[in-house]
Amino acid sequence: MPDIIRAALCDSDRNDITKLDNMIKEWSAVSEQPIETFLFSDPAALREQITAGKSFDIYLLGISNHGIELGKQLRVRAPDAPIIYVTRTKNYAYEAYTVGALRYLLKPVDAGELASALEFACFVHRALPGSKLTVRLPGAVTSISVDNVIYIENNVRSMKYVMKNGEVVNGTRRNISFEKFFEPLLASGRFVQTHKSFIANVSCIRTLRTSSAQMSNGVNVPISRRHINEVHRCYERFEMK
Repeated sequence: MPDIIRAALCDSDRNDITKLDNMIKEWSAVSEQPIETFLFSDPAALREQITAGKSFDIYLLGISNHGIELGKQLRVRAPDAPIIYVTRTKNYAYEAYTVGALRYLLKPVDAGELASALEFACFVHRALPGSKLTVRLPGAVTSISVDNVIYIENNVRSMKYVMKNGEVVNGTRRNISFEKFFEPLLASGRFVQTHKSFIANVSCIRTLRTSSAQMSNGVNVPISRRHINEVHRCYERFEMK
């Protein structure tokens, strides 16, 4: 079972925050992703919690000048935490994205858009160092440590996760592209796409060749011409750290 995601919901409209909470719980039941919600009707109350050292995995915030300021303060304490803004106006969209908002949803919130935002937010959270990655298996769901993945291979009917301990986890395919599904993982710079069917953990690359990368387990992962420059850039950045 995946780890529980702790979500902070902050909105001054009590009816709206209750509706949002119910929608999140419905999505949680359908997606089999446990979510524990924490409701705040006053931005100051959430700010106090953050200042006191409390943290959450994802944040869903109402929009206003207070919401933007709260987002800026969150970025100081939690620079990588996924933030989703939920609002009745388009007027703050630019400001929301300047604080690195993951999504900007308009009320009344569409269930499909919320589901997409939550799945993306959970994935971003799990792409952070030391975090977990949810893998759908036939008839089940499991979680694996992102740090322990050597590479991921996209097969016709499954996605194969090859682990540092020698274990191979075969997850079911998703309805979106391989690149899109792992977009947050690739954006972290800790993983790089080497080929249309392969994503590699940069820290596990031992030797780079013209058309392949030898991984820490001795397997040679292919590198296509399309991806070779990005592979070298990511590898060089990692070596410089």
